[in-house]
Amino acid sequence: MIVLSHFSHDAPASLENHRRYAQAHGYRHEIVDASAMPQALPLRPLYRYESLLHVLRGAQPDELVLLLSEDAAIVEPVALDRLMPGRDMLLVDAFAHPLPQVDVQVWRNTAAVRAIVMRLVQRCKLGSEPRLTSEAALFADLDTHHYMTLIDGLCPVMPTGPNLDPMWSRVPTFAVSIDDTPHDPERKGATPRFRDALVAYINRCRAAGQPMFSFDHDAGSEPADSAERSTYNPGRSIAVMTLYTPNIGNYARIAEQNFRRYCDTHGYTLYVHRDIPGEIGLNATGNWFKPWLLHGYLQHHDWVVWLDADVLIADQQKALEPLLEGRDWLLAHDIGQWAFNSGVMAFRRTERNDAMLRDMMATITALQDRSSVYASDGDQLHFIRAMERGGQLDGEGVADLVSFNTPWLFRRADSYIVHYYGMWSDMRALMMAHDDGLLR
Repeated sequence: MIVLSHFSHDAPASLENHRRYAQAHGYRHEIVDASAMPQALPLRPLYRYESLLHVLRGAQPDELVLLLSEDAAIVEPVALDRLMPGRDMLLVDAFAHPLPQVDVQVWRNTAAVRAIVMRLVQRCKLGSEPRLTSEAALFADLDTHHYMTLIDGLCPVMPTGPNLDPMWSRVPTFAVSIDDTPHDPERKGATPRFRDALVAYINRCRAAGQPMFSFDHDAGSEPADSAERSTYNPGRSIAVMTLYTPNIGNYARIAEQNFRRYCDTHGYTLYVHRDIPGEIGLNATGNWFKPWLLHGYLQHHDWVVWLDADVLIADQQKALEPLLEGRDWLLAHDIGQWAFNSGVMAFRRTERNDAMLRDMMATITALQDRSSVYASDGDQLHFIRAMERGGQLDGEGVADLVSFNTPWLFRRADSYIVHYYGMWSDMRALMMAHDDGLLR
């Protein structure tokens, strides 16, 4: 048996994962570092399948070759032949798509298989027609195995990504294919920060024999307060506030401890709501309470900063005052088409902001559906409309997303406030724990 790790990008955690698997079974481990090779189509897959052909031609008859990319990780390290009775190749389709994921492939060294790989090589050669649109498209005419169909009680390959339920942590699964868009394998791509954090976590859990996505022990050294709400450092000029409900506590407790450290460092008041504030009398999910809480706390502070519970303050030494100076509100661009993102917002106590928040409260009260974050197009749309009605979005009043409220995808070493939106709850908890230094 041969494990062939063919990497287009440096990924130490993935390489360690593959190495441990090969060593556990005594398989030969071949490593191809293609990070300095061309990354554009068709040359990247051409080198990949020429490398596979090279290994197959040097293998023993009927020997199995497991081809892994840097976006592949072994979860259940079972023997390779357990997946291959009666098979000469194993290509597992992607999430809800007939084309396969390309990160985990198994090939048996036979003349027929080498002929198939040779056709892949021919398809990748310069000048081939029709033009190759993706690596996954190479396999359009080959049989694939449905990712949820078990082989000897195992899912052979499960897709995973930032916004996909990690079923592979609950269902016995040989390997995962990491993809930001697993429903569309022709747009294959993985965020390196996410991939590296996830595979390192898989490696750590496997080595320690621990269950995955159990973060209670990672939520910080201080015991979590179980009260419905808490106030820390009362009476300061600037207040920071957040709200979360128990169902998202796996990541919200990480955020709370992060905010607590920050506010203690800079002397800001911190308000934490750990459930819906019943006195407001609104039948809604937590996101809809933002204008009520902002308006209420602005009666007692010069500034109130709202932080969603999927936010971390990455630069704990950076103060808010320089960003707030000369402004009446602080907002940042959204990653999508919205005028701004409502997950991180700051407002000064002014008559204009008071009127805007009152207007928004009246609008939300009149909505028919407040049953979820995205019901009635979500609170973000209504914040934008309320500020537009007040003429508060004219000019360049919205900051860039590099300054603050930075999407986690774009986090850098010098990022200030980072927002982990667009993620599955377990994956969000993983990345937040990783980035807040709780998994080291």
